Amino acid sequence: MAKILVADDEQSICDAFSAFLAHEGHTALTASTGAEAITLVSEQSPDAMFLDVRMPGNENLEALREIKKLHPELPVIVMTAHGTLDTALEAMRLQAFDYIGKPVELSRARELLRRALHLSQPDAVASTIIELPDGDGLPRLVGQSPAMQEVFKMMGLLCANDLSVLITGESGVGKELVAHGIHDNSQRADQPFIAVNCAAIPDGLIETELFGHEKGAFTSAHDMRVGRFEAAGNGTLFLDEVSELPLHLQSKLLRVLQERNFERVGSGATHPFRARLIAASNRDLEDETRAGRFREDLYHRLNLATLTIPPLRERKTDVAILAGHFLRVANEEVGKSISGIDREALERLEAYAWPGNVRELEHTIKRAALVARGAAISVHDIDTEFADSDSVPGVATSDELRSMVRAWADRAFASFIGDDPSPDDNASYQEILRCVEEEVVAAALARTGGNQVAASKFLGLSRTTLRSKIRTSGE
Repeated sequence: MAKILVADDEQSICDAFSAFLAHEGHTALTASTGAEAITLVSEQSPDAMFLDVRMPGNENLEALREIKKLHPELPVIVMTAHGTLDTALEAMRLQAFDYIGKPVELSRARELLRRALHLSQPDAVASTIIELPDGDGLPRLVGQSPAMQEVFKMMGLLCANDLSVLITGESGVGKELVAHGIHDNSQRADQPFIAVNCAAIPDGLIETELFGHEKGAFTSAHDMRVGRFEAAGNGTLFLDEVSELPLHLQSKLLRVLQERNFERVGSGATHPFRARLIAASNRDLEDETRAGRFREDLYHRLNLATLTIPPLRERKTDVAILAGHFLRVANEEVGKSISGIDREALERLEAYAWPGNVRELEHTIKRAALVARGAAISVHDIDTEFADSDSVPGVATSDELRSMVRAWADRAFASFIGDDPSPDDNASYQEILRCVEEEVVAAALARTGGNQVAASKFLGLSRTTLRSKIRTSGE
């Protein structure tokens, strides 16, 4: 049982809240002015509070300001029937627990009160907080899983030479961080690191972006421009999403790597290319070469040393380490001192499939730190999709899948009449299997951005089997 203070100048609201709180097993204290509310906070030390904005003695949230001086840790839920941006901003600036409109929905009040009371019980909160471990290495490039240890070992080998490197992995796993880590620990560390996202530059601009151009090379070339190959100097040039390069530029890139020189657009003079090249792709370049979208000779030139970064769903033991790093960064950015994450929230994060990988986890932790009200991030502070799901959002359970397939089959067979089916009637069974298989393969490819390596791992199939199914379905 907790003591809950309700401060509102409308008696009917105080009565309604008193009945509601009694039903929930709590004791209600009521106040009709800001001064009464301040006195009750001082004398009764309530566990949580609902405070109306427009009541005598609370003009410009003066009562909230005084209450927070008396009891900084008291969770105060501000209520208003006339919400304005200024009032909301001021309430949250004064560390109100939350800000809700009137009339108050009881389900919303119940949920907020449950969260507020959880935070007002320091012993209970402390017992659930997990101190997140520190991560070693570069920002976000952390991990203690065996898979990441293999990545770190391969990086160590690559730091000692100047071989071209191909980094593969799904979007968001940290391919650029790996490239930067190789550069920063190599003999080129004091030279430039130039990163180019090949997918983000329009086809008509990418050649001059990479190689530069001379004055007058084309209509809008009013001045000479140095390209990324030249700007890299003796450092490292990182070409992210190299599979997105048009074929004619793939040919030019191959020639640069073979001859170690290049020409600016509009010039016949050659310039030396002295930088180390690191390329990255979230696509399977071997599959891209077979499809004719990537030059095979360029693939073999880039594939001298390949480093594959595993997706976050395959290294769940790293989630807590990464979350700890992102929380420390978020504390600095939003001016908080959140000490950790509670057990339930961490379990939800570790159960999630992270289709956006490390980048998605980073954004999730930053948003949670922004909205968190207590000493730790709780399950209520993370996105709804995590709080409402024990695993991958939107994925049906086995029983649900069976029910869906059974319903589909019932509809498919609804028109079948007769007790003596012909031999051709069993084609319905094959049709069901074919349709289900096609949809599952298509969903896996869509989820992985067309990356057949990732899709095959997700489905538990060999790449050869997956390719066969794609050819059969015409994907």
